[in-house]
Amino acid sequence: MRATMRVLVVEDEPAMLSALSDALTHERLAVDTALDGRDALSRVHIERAYDLVLLDLMMPHMDGLTFLRTIRSEGYAMPVLVLTARDLTNDKVTGLDAGADDYLTKPFDLAELLARVRALLRRDRSPKTSILRAGAVELDTVTHACRLHGSTVLLATKEEQLLEYLLRNQDRIVPREELEDHLWDAKASLWSDTLRTHVRYLRAKLDTDPEHPLITTVRGLGYGIVAPSDKGDQHEH
Repeated sequence: MRATMRVLVVEDEPAMLSALSDALTHERLAVDTALDGRDALSRVHIERAYDLVLLDLMMPHMDGLTFLRTIRSEGYAMPVLVLTARDLTNDKVTGLDAGADDYLTKPFDLAELLARVRALLRRDRSPKTSILRAGAVELDTVTHACRLHGSTVLLATKEEQLLEYLLRNQDRIVPREELEDHLWDAKASLWSDTLRTHVRYLRAKLDTDPEHPLITTVRGLGYGIVAPSDKGDQHEH
């Protein structure tokens, strides 16, 4: 059993973006979206652990090839499936040379797209770190086991996802909006207590030492796992 695979879909046509997101979600994948290359690059820098990127080439602000060359130059090894209306051989070669793993020309059959996605996800790649640690807390993202001082702690799914995201983004305060978008979707803010409730549950299980709390709150901003010297903790109750 492994952690849920996460896919980033980069597409500037809202209808296509929505259709791809729905199809991938139906495949039991976690999906993030971006409307242009610049936003996509920001999301890669934040998430750092995508299993696959579906990438349109013709986009504003930063085109797909520039985005692709940038992430490859920065060492990101996740597979990239390029989606584009271009069908010239030279364009395909350029995309593959820039670091794409596969290429699909629009319009495409959704079943073929999903088959290619499954094939790319089956590849033996290990860009993720499966064991994440902070202080006495350890989370194995493959087996979903959480331990505190070596003892197993049972976490609900959203609690585990919240902890994993904070562990992958240590030493910075993660904005509430970013956490809500990652864990649920943009509509999560309609229920303003959802995130705070899950943070409270997670603290109850892992913050056993009040002198050295795992999770830091900065009021009006968000939450994080940060070094003690950086803490200006203001807990929400």
